Amino acid sequence: MKIIGGSIADRFTSRENNFDIIRLLAAALVIFSHSYPLTLGSNASEPFSKLTNGQETFGGLGVSIFFIISGFLITFSYERSANIFEYFRNRILRIYPALIVLILLTVFVLGPILTTVDGRTYLLNPATLRYLESFMLVNMQYSLPGVFEHNPYPNAVNGSLWTLWYELFFYMVVAVLGSLKLLKKSVLVPLFVIVLVISLKLNPGEAVFQYFELFKYFGMGMIVYLFRREIKLNKYAALLSVALLWLFTWTDHYKLAFIFCGTYLIFFLGLGISKLFKTLQERGDFSYGMYIYAFPVQQIVSYVLKDHVTPMYNFIIAAPITLILSILSWNYVEKRSLQLKKKKI
Repeated sequence: MKIIGGSIADRFTSRENNFDIIRLLAAALVIFSHSYPLTLGSNASEPFSKLTNGQETFGGLGVSIFFIISGFLITFSYERSANIFEYFRNRILRIYPALIVLILLTVFVLGPILTTVDGRTYLLNPATLRYLESFMLVNMQYSLPGVFEHNPYPNAVNGSLWTLWYELFFYMVVAVLGSLKLLKKSVLVPLFVIVLVISLKLNPGEAVFQYFELFKYFGMGMIVYLFRREIKLNKYAALLSVALLWLFTWTDHYKLAFIFCGTYLIFFLGLGISKLFKTLQERGDFSYGMYIYAFPVQQIVSYVLKDHVTPMYNFIIAAPITLILSILSWNYVEKRSLQLKKKKI
């Protein structure tokens, strides 16, 4: 592993980055974290939750990483798009084809095989129709009739999909700011500070909580993009970030520290070192498939093994199966859909 200096802007001009492998690791963290509630019914014993005194889980960490990188890359995507139609076309092509295939497979393959009700009742149940409508990402349906109803974490078929609406919403935020010529430091920094302050005062049960909570990370990624020429990649700053994060696990402010120190580490690892697992990264970006397919795969593992599965067994069995599905999704759905980006609007 070679450490490379310079600014983020210097390094980001090259395709030699580690963002794909970092996002794949983030997806693996989500799978590992979900293995606890999906086998035990709760995440009380999840290791990262215990380390941070309940402030964060590995799943929350993975989601944060996704949103930080996304904020950076989506802002870049908007700036290089020829127009707003091309921007939204590209974003839709990234999210929807794989999601629609997943939903169809879930409703018409997984559901009929595992449901405890008869086929006619299953297909005509309003919940089945609502699940099909989940591709709209609004008021999503997470259960199917008679599916996983006796699992340790009952009825939930794919609880990971909840973040996709926020991702799409933040794409719209970028488009609005860009259209109004407000994608600049003097606007985004105060906006980020306002969002950060409000998020610290909101109760997690409030309806708008997740918008502010997740935009902290997405917004920080946007800010890094705007300051990409000023931010230098330095191994000592990275080591200091690691030390500060470790220290903050002993306080009540770990998540606040992660927004700054964690973000720096993500971009140092993404751009400040030589490309890791180069062959794997060049074969495709499997992180999205890993994220959207993992939850039902883990529920199937818990369903099949019943009382004989532990969180670690669930992870060890589900992770490679999910990786295979994500490779298939990339090669036969996602990559082919993304080729449509080459067409001009």
